[in-house]
Amino acid sequence: MKKQSGLTMISWIVIIGLVAVQAVMALRIVPVYLNYNSVRTVMDELPQDAKVKGMSVKKLNELFRKRLKINNLYELARDKEAFKFKKAQGGYTLVAHYEEKGPIMGNLEFIATFDHEVVILTK
Repeated sequence: MKKQSGLTMISWIVIIGLVAVQAVMALRIVPVYLNYNSVRTVMDELPQDAKVKGMSVKKLNELFRKRLKINNLYELARDKEAFKFKKAQGGYTLVAHYEEKGPIMGNLEFIATFDHEVVILTK
């Protein structure tokens, strides 16, 4: 009698099923983290811009939201609660605190919470 080498058909089906589930999860969750990475980049580059010197909080907010829109983050740019400017010594602190929710598959959903702060000196 010859010994079997390799995987059976059922083993292959199980492996392919597990890989498919992980791929579906990645396709749903990875874009959320890419958006967060874009938000962090916009926030981190804002204090380095020479234009922010002497800007009011209203102008800073407009500039920040315009940059979000440039990065195709329209939904976040419209969210008034996600980003707050707080008075700080010599300028403002931009605080990002928001959640993203979405479906994974069936009745499974995910919630991702993001927080980031950056100090913007305007004086």
